[in-house]
Amino acid sequence: MRFIFLFFISMFLISCKKTINIPLKEGFSSEIDYFGLKKGNYIEYNVVHIVHDDEVDIHDTLKFKFKTLVGDTFTDNQGRKASKFYRFTWNDLNDSWKIKDVWSTIIEGKNAELVEENQYIIKLTFPVKLSTPWNPSVLSISNPDNYVYSMIHKPINISSYHFDSTLTVLQNKYYTLVDYKFQNETYARKIGMISKYYKNLRIKNFDTLQVKKGEEWYYTLTKFGQE
Repeated sequence: MRFIFLFFISMFLISCKKTINIPLKEGFSSEIDYFGLKKGNYIEYNVVHIVHDDEVDIHDTLKFKFKTLVGDTFTDNQGRKASKFYRFTWNDLNDSWKIKDVWSTIIEGKNAELVEENQYIIKLTFPVKLSTPWNPSVLSISNPDNYVYSMIHKPINISSYHFDSTLTVLQNKYYTLVDYKFQNETYARKIGMISKYYKNLRIKNFDTLQVKKGEEWYYTLTKFGQE
């Protein structure tokens, strides 16, 4: 009898383990909320751009403010209902935002897309599954790559904000004797991208602190809301 009891207990535990899923937060209407595609949604960032060129002893750092805004909908060249995606930089001369360019964005089927300079990039794909890769450039002529969710439905603190559900997309990770590439983006539900990290460097002897050439980008959310 003891053996039978232990057998059923172990089978119960195994079945429970198989059915465990990472839950969405209460009140989370849909996974597509991570993309923050709602008219009037804006995000402001502090951006740091570092350029390296050891041959001419250049290691320059540029800091500036950046903003994105979801605008009106329109019909794109594929007949789809897309949204305008405004990008701004801060003008220190008159303390105001200056428009940099206008892209477009859309959620089509299972994909959340951003059209960057006429290149269709699949930023997020649904349903959200950990470690499931996708090709972000399948709709464009740029070189194919693989994105993957490295973290999903996790709380995070950025600047003075607490976000109860975020996901992180690992976009590039490459490390050799002379190359180091690392890129990811983090999204918060109902807001959109809250941080971005990008490194593309030529290095010496596997040492990421000995940089010969390349660049780094850091985007960190400072403010968000509705306009």
